[in-house]
Amino acid sequence: MTTPGGPSTALHRPGTVGEAVAALAAEARAGRPVELLAGGTDLVPALRTGTRPPAAIVALRRVLELRVRGAGADTLTIGAGVTYTELAGWSLSPGLAATSRVVGSVQIRNCGTVGGALGSANPRGDLLTFLTAAQAEVLLTSEDGSRAAGLDDFLSAGRLPGELVTAVRVPRPSGPQTYLKIGGRQAAFPSLVSCALLVDRVRERVCCAVGGVAARPWRVAEAERLAAADVDWSTGTAPAALARRFGELAAAGVRAASPLGEDPRHPLEYRVHAAGVLAARAFARCLTARSAPRRESAP
Repeated sequence: MTTPGGPSTALHRPGTVGEAVAALAAEARAGRPVELLAGGTDLVPALRTGTRPPAAIVALRRVLELRVRGAGADTLTIGAGVTYTELAGWSLSPGLAATSRVVGSVQIRNCGTVGGALGSANPRGDLLTFLTAAQAEVLLTSEDGSRAAGLDDFLSAGRLPGELVTAVRVPRPSGPQTYLKIGGRQAAFPSLVSCALLVDRVRERVCCAVGGVAARPWRVAEAERLAAADVDWSTGTAPAALARRFGELAAAGVRAASPLGEDPRHPLEYRVHAAGVLAARAFARCLTARSAPRRESAP
């Protein structure tokens, strides 16, 4: 079938996860490169320019199983076909919703999917930064069965031949969450530097990841340890000075990571500094006690 990928590109249009996995397995056995098409925000421009000419395309928009969200006692599961628009108002995960609201333009949010963000693995990707902070698991299926992989392992190894990402799984929120970014414009441009911070009041810990500085979104472990030790967990608050120190340790931690690469307009030192500023702001937003508003005196 003729497709945008070229006159010899095979197009599969499965209706179920089983059919999609069968198509991927058949292409893997034949040794043909295959691309997955969901929202198409990355693949379609690449097909138009001819930079990624696949031998086969597996289109996933008909696979409704991939567009399901679910909530368990301790976890949330988000299907790989769920779009940013569908997540932007999801009250069960305020941090995920906040992240989704600042991804790209309205058109990108309407088309872009969770699976697409994982597949592109953009080190500046908004969703990838949040999922790193959330310690997400990636759920995959093949003809050999299903498995779960930690996000770091998935980003290092990728999908095995014939595998399909079906969902991601994150812990249910047990405290405040926020996502901050710096970009050309807050929503319409890719992130330059970003920060996701999640507070877990049950386990008394803070999880924080920074995107846009290291070769992948980076957890700032030393800053997290400071927060775990010094936050007043009985009230879930911390002094303003702790937020500043948290930002300093976050900047030091991301500076020690393998760098993303030099950007003449935004040098590494600027991005490291910006990461520290965002981390401090995110910490303060989630944990710094706010003073009660003053009441005007009666005349």
